[in-house]
Amino acid sequence: MYCKECHKQSPDNFINCAFCGAKLDPPKKKTPQRFVKKTDFKLKLSFRMGVKVLIVVAALLTVAALFTATFVGSKPEKVVKNFVKSIQNSDSDLYYSLYDDNIIRYKTDNRYFGEDETFKQIVVAMEQSDDFYKEKCGEDYKLNYYITANRTLDDTELEAFRTVLEGSFGYVEFPSRVDVLSIEVIATGKQGEYKTVYNDFWCMKIKGHWYRVDKTIYTEYLKSESEN
Repeated sequence: MYCKECHKQSPDNFINCAFCGAKLDPPKKKTPQRFVKKTDFKLKLSFRMGVKVLIVVAALLTVAALFTATFVGSKPEKVVKNFVKSIQNSDSDLYYSLYDDNIIRYKTDNRYFGEDETFKQIVVAMEQSDDFYKEKCGEDYKLNYYITANRTLDDTELEAFRTVLEGSFGYVEFPSRVDVLSIEVIATGKQGEYKTVYNDFWCMKIKGHWYRVDKTIYTEYLKSESEN
């Protein structure tokens, strides 16, 4: 023990200093400390971080699923929505945008001899529908639609459809998917209500974008299928 008087060191079991006889202060007892392994701490930290990561991943997967359902799975429905909207608003440009560049180019080169004439020939069906609903239901008519069925062409059907696109219409870009929808369009106005049923509303996906299939295309496809 250390003597505060003469500043010399005496054995730990002495009560008085061996050199000057002064009373020695006993050493303070140290409180034992719990030894924590660093590996235990790391394991606990890793476990907590793992739980947090799993929660974040689960949340991201949920958001991704919702995103897929909303923006990917509903693309054919978007075509139907814009189809109905174009008639409701007499929007020729929106109606024209429902069709892909391949069929527009084919019509321009082989039938209507000019882009303006092609545009007029494509949107005439929209104008006729608008006039029809106004006559049946009134100038103030409103449209609602319901998709009652949706079928995707299988691989064999899709390949046959692509063959028709290439052979009959000169397509150079081909759909990765084709859906056949059944829809009901209901017009209501002051003069009454009228329902139109489309059992063959075809949509195709080309380079990530969905388009309505021109009626002449799937008519030609059905013809080729019946011949085979």
